[in-house]
Amino acid sequence: METKQIDAQTNLHINAQPRLHQRAPEIQPYGTVNHALPLELEEPVRLEMAEQLNQLLADTITLRDLYKKSHWQVAGATFYQLHLLFDKHYREQSELVDSIAERIQALGGVSLAMAADVAETTEI
Repeated sequence: METKQIDAQTNLHINAQPRLHQRAPEIQPYGTVNHALPLELEEPVRLEMAEQLNQLLADTITLRDLYKKSHWQVAGATFYQLHLLFDKHYREQSELVDSIAERIQALGGVSLAMAADVAETTEI
């Protein structure tokens, strides 16, 4: 795609194309804990807790998404009541997702975030 000249005097060009194939150094590999945090817990304990919390996080995200799916697909005589109930449960699960992910980060771990990782990890 062409670049557009926006100022004839300074010859600045704007290119709207994305910059593909960029590589940045990995900040922290998944399945590790950051050693820079001043925590009283030993590394093996933090690793185990981060792993178990990531499992809980994957299951909680899956449950949250199932509540939203049910919220969208409910029908019948009790539609309105169920619609509100599923939405309430979805909001509560969203708060749990946030709390669990923040706890993993506080332990120095890396929390799951991408749908493919959640789908691979969940036991639901």
